[in-house]
Amino acid sequence: MAQLKQLNIHKIILIALLFWNTESCTKDQNSFLPSVKINLHISLVNYNFLTIPGNSVVFMNEGVKGIIVVCVNPDQSQYFAFDACCPNEKDFSGIVELEPVKNLVTPPFTLFSSDFFGICNVCGSKFNLLGNGQPVKGPATHFLQSYNVITGFESLTISH
Repeated sequence: MAQLKQLNIHKIILIALLFWNTESCTKDQNSFLPSVKINLHISLVNYNFLTIPGNSVVFMNEGVKGIIVVCVNPDQSQYFAFDACCPNEKDFSGIVELEPVKNLVTPPFTLFSSDFFGICNVCGSKFNLLGNGQPVKGPATHFLQSYNVITGFESLTISH
C-alpha cells in the first residue's frame, strides 16, 4: 500500500512538472505580434547561397514583416529564422533591415550578408542574428520573433 501511495505521489509530481514546463514554454515575449501561420519551404538547390555561413535571405511576403533566414553552420544544419518586425514598435511599423551585399532583387527575396546584425528602420534598435535575435543596442528589450527551422535533404522548412 505504501508503494502505491509513493507511486501516486511521483505521478502527481511528474504531471505538475510537465504542466509547469509547458506553461513556461508557451509564454511568448512577442505576444503583441499577430499570430501568422508560417509554412515556408526553401530548396537549398535554388537558394544555394544559403549554404554559406553568414549569408541570409529576407522573404518579404512571409510572416508579419518578412522572414529573415540566416545560415549559421550548414555542416551542422544550423539555421535561424526571425520575423523582420521590430518587437519595439507595437504598431508593426518597424522593419529590421540588413545591409545587402548582392542585390538579387529577384522577388520574393534579396540576398544579404551583414555582420550578423539587423537594425530597425524606425527606432534604430540593433539585433544580433547569431544571438537568437537578441537586442544589443537601442530601445528594444525583446528578442526578435523566432520561427522553427527544420532541415531536410537540401531543404529548409520554416514554420510557426
